[in-house]
Amino acid sequence: MKATQTIRYVLVASFLLTIFIANKLWFGDSRMIPTIGMWQNAIQLSTLVQNICSTSLVLGLLLSLSNKLYRYGTILSVLAFSVLVIDDINRLQTYYYQYLAMLVCLSVLRKEGEINQASALYLIMVGIYFHSGLSKLNTNFIHYVFPNMLYAFHYVSLESWQNSSWQFIAYSIPLGEMILAILILLPKTRKISLYAALVLHLGILFSIGPWGLDWNPIVWIWNISMMALNVSLFSTLRDSLIYKNIVSLTVIVLFILMPFFNRFGLWDNALSFSLYSGKTPNRQLHISQFKPAQEIPLFYTEQDTFIDLNAWALQDLNTAIYPEDWVFDEVAEQMCEQVSCDTIILFQLYKQSISYVDYDLNRK
Repeated sequence: MKATQTIRYVLVASFLLTIFIANKLWFGDSRMIPTIGMWQNAIQLSTLVQNICSTSLVLGLLLSLSNKLYRYGTILSVLAFSVLVIDDINRLQTYYYQYLAMLVCLSVLRKEGEINQASALYLIMVGIYFHSGLSKLNTNFIHYVFPNMLYAFHYVSLESWQNSSWQFIAYSIPLGEMILAILILLPKTRKISLYAALVLHLGILFSIGPWGLDWNPIVWIWNISMMALNVSLFSTLRDSLIYKNIVSLTVIVLFILMPFFNRFGLWDNALSFSLYSGKTPNRQLHISQFKPAQEIPLFYTEQDTFIDLNAWALQDLNTAIYPEDWVFDEVAEQMCEQVSCDTIILFQLYKQSISYVDYDLNRK
């Protein structure tokens, strides 16, 4: 079996698994988090049409497993995915964007050979690692996100970390990811990049996986798929990357150049690979009296009781809300009506640990 065929199987399997885990995002009308159209006054799909489009997406992905039909499967997947994203921007998550972009590259470059295919995919990996690292170079990641990841192993508490002399260690993650991107570009250091990537993703899995925080299984799948992609790509291409075809140039624009504009608010966080960076938005719904509701994650501090909107989305959809302020504002406004919240504010970062109460607002 060719390495690029293995890559195609990994991408399709990962995409289908994430759809299965986040099935309420794609099928039916049982979700609590509302659909948010890509633009204002966008026509919302009926449940029937949504299910037809989602089924078409799944069918397209399954067709992509066939060596003879995967071009048509990719076209069907792109069309169905585009309609579904227009209906609900929350479906445009980083991992779906990556999986589909890679499948498109494999399809378009199918006659150009494995070297061209692998080069385009490696360029996507470069953009993901570099901008994921760049987005983490901020105080929120250093002071809050990183210690929370360590907390999974009971190494440090959020309170003790604020005065720790070891905070400089947190910079190893963003700088390491950015260096990893550079190592991939250089043929002589690509083997080092393979080992570094495997260590990075294993570390993330141990932190947020079932052995650690037990948080967001879709991201577990993404980390496993990234390890498989690194191994398969390294076995395919050990020479210099090819940049001269239109597909590789398009990848450079979308995955390497455009994410720089995220620093100025001109390119979306999800499309800039701002993963667990501490800089993406969230909202808190602050409540004192509330209507009956089920399966809502409720948190409290000594002074306050609130709903973490992203935690609510993960509980309801197994997927985070699309990380843009305008999306959170629309979701928060609609959800606030359901629980009669007092105020909606930007998510606060607490220097002390916050406690989880219950999923049911009737049982405090």
